[in-house]
Amino acid sequence: MDPCTECALFVRRIGVAIIAALFAVGVIAPASFAASPTTTTAVPRVVFIVGPAGAATAGYRAQARAAATIARRYTPDVTELYSPYATWPAVKAALAGASLVVYMGHGNGWPSRYRDELYPPTQNGFGLNPAPGGDDSTHQYFGEASVGTQIKLAKNAVVLLNHLCYASGNSEPGSPEGTFEQARQRVDNYAAGFINAGAAAVIAEAWASPSYFVKAILGGGRSIQNAWQASPSANGHRIAFESVRSAGYVAQMDTETKGSGFTRSVVMKAGLAPRDVLAGAAGSALGAGSGLGGSSALALEPTLAGTGIKLSTPDIASLPSAGSASRVNVPFTAKDRKALPKNLQASVRWDPIDVPLVPVGPTAETGATATDAANAGPESPAPAVVADAPDEPKVQAPGDDLDLIVPERLGDVVSPVAVKIGKTSLAVPLTFPTAPGRYRLSVTLHDADGVAYDAATQAQMSSLMIRVTGDFDGAIQAAPTAELTAGTGVSLGVRVTNLGKTKWGNEAVKPVSNLSGWVPARAATVIGRWIPLSVGAALPTDPADQATSSDLAAILAPGKSAIATLALTAPTAAGQYLLLLDVMTPERGSLLATGGDPTIVRVTVTAAK
Repeated sequence: MDPCTECALFVRRIGVAIIAALFAVGVIAPASFAASPTTTTAVPRVVFIVGPAGAATAGYRAQARAAATIARRYTPDVTELYSPYATWPAVKAALAGASLVVYMGHGNGWPSRYRDELYPPTQNGFGLNPAPGGDDSTHQYFGEASVGTQIKLAKNAVVLLNHLCYASGNSEPGSPEGTFEQARQRVDNYAAGFINAGAAAVIAEAWASPSYFVKAILGGGRSIQNAWQASPSANGHRIAFESVRSAGYVAQMDTETKGSGFTRSVVMKAGLAPRDVLAGAAGSALGAGSGLGGSSALALEPTLAGTGIKLSTPDIASLPSAGSASRVNVPFTAKDRKALPKNLQASVRWDPIDVPLVPVGPTAETGATATDAANAGPESPAPAVVADAPDEPKVQAPGDDLDLIVPERLGDVVSPVAVKIGKTSLAVPLTFPTAPGRYRLSVTLHDADGVAYDAATQAQMSSLMIRVTGDFDGAIQAAPTAELTAGTGVSLGVRVTNLGKTKWGNEAVKPVSNLSGWVPARAATVIGRWIPLSVGAALPTDPADQATSSDLAAILAPGKSAIATLALTAPTAAGQYLLLLDVMTPERGSLLATGGDPTIVRVTVTAAK
């Protein structure tokens, strides 16, 4: 998986400065693009893409729509692709011949802490919806390998990357921003795939909306260089260097201070001007429509329908131990094995259902200061109502900072891997979550390009509910209910399974030379304790009758089970009881005390006749 978190930056520099700069670049569309809809003159094609970015997605869509309104003053060929319909097939089709591309969403670049070397399949590209109609959180990365080989932009096209991690040299929330050399590499790397696709300039802005550059480029005014240096987001700390990845291109960074704050960058051909972008226009004056998704995106999905291939419910190949590697097997039948897709891929998604977490304050999670917490955006946990005076309650206004770059949640990244096709099943490698608990596991099939198969294909594979076990974990199986006569004895058989990673107990050890005594054998013990529930129910007066125990085998290895028999004496008072079962090991103590699931037998005790 190539997780990436978006930089925790807040928009602080919008407002009057942006409005003034927008007027400076002009508001009148060039005459050549004011022709009637029937003209055959090529016009600039502009594409706005908003990928799924969690809570920030709505803000990104709003910014993109505002910029798209500006773009339509200059050209009718404007396409908007917004989550949850911003899929790779739809984006790839829309970008053919585009002169201006605007992307807002998650970014995944390099250098990063997640990989030791550049990984073109997922880095330096887009974070998009795996399939149309999903949510605004789950995303899949299509990196420079896909962008640079499957997309052909118009001549002298410009790409705007807004609110991304890594694209402008930045890092991510909670992580050091890195060295200046790392920032240079990130800028150069993130632009490379788009340049291979035909871009003459790649501009990255971590803070600002795209509206300024949309107007500056389509308005046909100043050079791209001058527009970049005069942007409302400019810091005045320009640093230029030759691109290593893209020969003939110059990379520039504009840091917030002289040595840090990597929030602005551009990689472009020297001398590039808006007139060059407009001259390379390859769009249609008939317009492209909104392109918000719908049937056009759905029709581009691969499918197994009509192939004679049927999938079944997946199964896990090994004990689901936290953090361990395994595989999930998807059974299938095929009328003709030649119909099996080439280079099939699959991804797995873990959705936590019941996972115990230790509460951590928001400032501790991000390393923020108390001042940062006080100035946080709309998601901060500040109270909504405060009292300035005893009789004057006041509803507090939201903060003036808008969180437009957000961290991604673990589990939201879809990372397809190669599938091994066996005789009767598809084998998909996976790693179990590191936190024990209950999860929903979903498997998604992808084609050779990483595009998810359609809903009909995915529906053949049911999700699995999986309990991921910890280092010290176990299960006790017993009859769920029982009816006993007060004061009578009964034998209760139980099955105990070691679900952890280490054995329970040890055999006796002979004495070593010059040492006396044996090391006795120690076994894990299963214990049953009575708990009265109803009125009239009461614990036995003799403490020895309030609980019972039975030793297991001397050694119970991981994954192994043992049968034990508890000799119970029913309480003398009639009523409703619970028999709570636990395992006590010599190495770690009580299973329940460390968070294990309790096993309970509900017992009805009737009065003796």
